[in-house]
Amino acid sequence: VIVKGVSSPAIARLALQNGVNGMVFSNYGGLLGGASTSILDLAPVVDAVSGKVPVLADGALRGGTDVLKALALGASAVQIGTAYLLCPETLISAVHRAALKSEAARNTALTNVFTGRPARGIVNRLMREIGPINPNAPAFPLAATAIFALRSKAEPKGGNDFTWMWAGQSAALCREMPAAELTRLLARK
Repeated sequence: VIVKGVSSPAIARLALQNGVNGMVFSNYGGLLGGASTSILDLAPVVDAVSGKVPVLADGALRGGTDVLKALALGASAVQIGTAYLLCPETLISAVHRAALKSEAARNTALTNVFTGRPARGIVNRLMREIGPINPNAPAFPLAATAIFALRSKAEPKGGNDFTWMWAGQSAALCREMPAAELTRLLARK
Protein backbone atom coordinates (compact mmCIF):
# COMPACT_ATOMS: atom_id res chain seq x y z
CA VAL A 1 0.00 0.00 0.00
CA ILE A 2 1.31 3.43 -0.98
CA VAL A 3 -0.41 6.48 0.49
CA LYS A 4 -0.55 9.72 -1.52
CA GLY A 5 -0.97 13.19 -0.10
CA VAL A 6 1.53 13.06 2.76
CA SER A 7 2.26 16.66 3.68
CA SER A 8 3.93 16.63 7.11
CA PRO A 9 6.12 14.50 9.37
CA ALA A 10 3.09 13.75 11.60
CA ILE A 11 1.11 12.34 8.68
CA ALA A 12 4.20 10.41 7.51
CA ARG A 13 4.61 8.80 10.96
CA LEU A 14 0.88 7.95 11.10
CA ALA A 15 1.07 6.31 7.67
CA LEU A 16 4.15 4.36 8.73
CA GLN A 17 2.42 3.19 11.94
CA ASN A 18 -0.43 1.89 9.79
CA GLY A 19 1.85 -0.30 7.69
CA VAL A 20 2.25 1.53 4.37
CA ASN A 21 4.90 0.27 1.96
CA GLY A 22 5.65 3.75 0.64
CA MET A 23 4.30 7.27 0.53
CA VAL A 24 3.98 10.20 -1.83
CA PHE A 25 4.82 13.65 -0.51
CA SER A 26 2.51 16.06 -2.30
CA ASN A 27 4.00 19.46 -3.02
CA TYR A 28 0.71 21.32 -3.46
CA GLY A 29 -2.32 22.30 -1.40
CA GLY A 30 -5.75 20.78 -1.27
CA LEU A 31 -4.92 17.43 0.27
CA LEU A 32 -5.35 15.91 3.71
CA GLY A 33 -7.33 18.65 5.35
CA GLY A 34 -6.26 21.48 3.08
CA ALA A 35 -2.57 21.22 3.89
CA SER A 36 -0.33 23.45 1.84
CA THR A 37 3.27 22.45 1.35
CA SER A 38 6.53 23.60 -0.16
CA ILE A 39 9.22 21.37 -1.63
CA LEU A 40 11.27 22.35 1.44
CA ASP A 41 8.77 20.41 3.59
CA LEU A 42 9.96 17.17 1.91
CA ALA A 43 13.15 16.74 3.97
CA PRO A 44 11.34 16.58 7.36
CA VAL A 45 8.92 14.00 5.92
CA VAL A 46 11.85 11.87 4.70
CA ASP A 47 13.52 12.21 8.11
CA ALA A 48 10.29 11.16 9.87
CA VAL A 49 10.25 7.76 8.15
CA SER A 50 13.99 7.13 8.74
CA GLY A 51 14.44 5.17 5.50
CA LYS A 52 11.84 2.53 6.48
CA VAL A 53 9.80 3.12 3.30
CA PRO A 54 10.44 5.03 0.07
CA VAL A 55 9.12 8.58 -0.15
CA LEU A 56 8.18 9.79 -3.63
CA ALA A 57 7.54 13.43 -4.46
CA ASP A 58 4.88 14.89 -6.72
CA GLY A 59 3.40 18.28 -7.49
CA ALA A 60 5.06 21.39 -8.91
CA LEU A 61 7.87 19.36 -10.50
CA ARG A 62 8.25 21.10 -13.83
CA GLY A 63 11.53 19.72 -15.10
CA GLY A 64 15.00 18.43 -14.40
CA THR A 65 15.96 21.11 -11.87
CA ASP A 66 12.86 20.42 -9.78
CA VAL A 67 13.54 16.67 -9.96
CA LEU A 68 17.11 17.19 -8.74
CA LYS A 69 15.83 19.40 -5.89
CA ALA A 70 13.39 16.69 -4.76
CA LEU A 71 16.04 13.98 -4.94
CA ALA A 72 18.53 16.16 -3.04
CA LEU A 73 15.92 16.65 -0.30
CA GLY A 74 15.62 12.88 0.09
CA ALA A 75 12.91 11.70 -2.29
CA SER A 76 13.42 8.14 -3.52
CA ALA A 77 11.78 9.05 -6.83
CA VAL A 78 9.45 11.65 -8.34
CA GLN A 79 6.16 11.64 -10.21
CA ILE A 80 5.60 14.12 -13.00
CA GLY A 81 2.11 14.43 -14.43
CA THR A 82 1.20 17.70 -16.10
CA ALA A 83 4.26 17.74 -18.38
CA TYR A 84 2.93 14.59 -20.10
CA LEU A 85 -0.62 15.80 -20.77
CA LEU A 86 0.03 16.78 -24.41
CA CYS A 87 1.87 13.56 -25.24
CA PRO A 88 0.00 11.59 -27.93
CA GLU A 89 -0.23 8.61 -25.55
CA THR A 90 -2.33 10.64 -23.11
CA LEU A 91 -6.04 9.91 -23.35
CA ILE A 92 -7.58 13.30 -22.65
CA SER A 93 -10.58 14.86 -24.38
CA ALA A 94 -10.20 17.08 -27.42
CA VAL A 95 -11.42 20.12 -25.46
CA HIS A 96 -8.89 19.41 -22.69
CA ARG A 97 -6.08 19.12 -25.26
CA ALA A 98 -7.18 22.38 -26.93
CA ALA A 99 -7.26 24.21 -23.58
CA LEU A 100 -3.73 23.03 -22.78
CA LYS A 101 -2.54 24.56 -26.06
CA SER A 102 -4.28 27.88 -25.35
CA GLU A 103 -3.71 30.83 -23.04
CA ALA A 104 -6.28 29.24 -20.70
CA ALA A 105 -3.56 26.82 -19.52
CA ARG A 106 -1.93 29.72 -17.67
CA ASN A 107 -4.93 29.93 -15.30
CA THR A 108 -5.37 26.92 -13.04
CA ALA A 109 -7.01 26.61 -9.64
CA LEU A 110 -7.94 24.05 -7.03
CA THR A 111 -11.57 23.07 -7.43
CA ASN A 112 -14.06 20.63 -5.94
CA VAL A 113 -16.95 21.30 -8.32
CA PHE A 114 -16.19 18.41 -10.71
CA THR A 115 -15.56 15.57 -8.28
CA GLY A 116 -16.47 16.73 -4.79
CA ARG A 117 -12.78 16.64 -3.81
CA PRO A 118 -10.05 19.22 -4.42
CA ALA A 119 -8.01 18.87 -7.59
CA ARG A 120 -6.19 21.41 -9.77
CA GLY A 121 -7.56 22.18 -13.21
CA ILE A 122 -7.72 24.79 -15.92
CA VAL A 123 -10.29 27.41 -14.97
CA ASN A 124 -13.48 27.30 -17.04
CA ARG A 125 -17.01 28.70 -16.85
CA LEU A 126 -18.26 26.29 -14.16
CA MET A 127 -15.31 27.09 -11.90
CA ARG A 128 -15.73 30.84 -12.43
CA GLU A 129 -19.49 30.89 -11.85
CA ILE A 130 -19.93 28.53 -8.87
CA GLY A 131 -16.47 27.78 -7.56
CA PRO A 132 -13.71 27.02 -7.78
CA ILE A 133 -14.22 25.68 -4.25
CA ASN A 134 -17.90 25.45 -3.44
CA PRO A 135 -19.15 24.10 -0.09
CA ASN A 136 -22.36 23.00 -1.83
CA ALA A 137 -20.60 20.75 -4.36
CA PRO A 138 -22.01 17.22 -4.16
CA ALA A 139 -19.82 14.75 -2.29
CA PHE A 140 -17.42 12.48 -4.19
CA PRO A 141 -18.27 10.79 -6.56
CA LEU A 142 -21.68 12.40 -7.05
CA ALA A 143 -20.41 15.76 -8.34
CA ALA A 144 -19.35 14.21 -11.67
CA THR A 145 -22.83 12.78 -12.16
CA ALA A 146 -24.44 16.13 -11.36
CA ILE A 147 -22.73 17.85 -14.32
CA PHE A 148 -22.72 14.92 -16.76
CA ALA A 149 -25.68 16.14 -18.86
CA LEU A 150 -24.16 19.61 -19.32
CA ARG A 151 -20.74 18.18 -20.15
CA SER A 152 -22.10 15.63 -22.63
CA LYS A 153 -23.92 18.39 -24.56
CA ALA A 154 -21.04 20.90 -24.56
CA GLU A 155 -18.03 18.71 -25.41
CA PRO A 156 -19.21 17.45 -28.84
CA LYS A 157 -19.62 21.11 -29.85
CA GLY A 158 -16.09 21.95 -28.69
CA GLY A 159 -17.22 23.57 -25.44
CA ASN A 160 -15.23 23.06 -22.25
CA ASP A 161 -17.51 25.01 -19.91
CA PHE A 162 -18.43 21.90 -17.88
CA THR A 163 -15.39 19.67 -18.47
CA TRP A 164 -12.75 18.90 -15.89
CA MET A 165 -9.39 19.71 -17.39
CA TRP A 166 -6.89 18.55 -14.80
CA ALA A 167 -3.55 20.30 -14.94
CA GLY A 168 -0.91 21.58 -12.56
CA GLN A 169 0.39 25.10 -12.29
CA SER A 170 2.90 24.46 -15.07
CA ALA A 171 0.27 23.50 -17.66
CA ALA A 172 1.43 26.24 -20.02
CA LEU A 173 4.80 24.45 -20.25
CA CYS A 174 3.37 21.18 -21.64
CA ARG A 175 5.02 19.91 -24.81
CA GLU A 176 3.46 17.94 -27.60
CA MET A 177 5.88 15.03 -28.09
CA PRO A 178 5.94 11.28 -27.47
CA ALA A 179 6.19 10.35 -23.78
CA ALA A 180 9.48 8.47 -24.24
CA GLU A 181 11.04 11.51 -25.91
CA LEU A 182 9.80 13.82 -23.13
CA THR A 183 11.19 11.45 -20.48
CA ARG A 184 14.60 11.50 -22.18
CA LEU A 185 14.45 15.31 -22.41
CA LEU A 186 13.60 15.67 -18.71
CA ALA A 187 16.40 13.24 -17.77
CA ARG A 188 18.93 15.34 -19.74
CA LYS A 189 17.88 18.53 -17.95
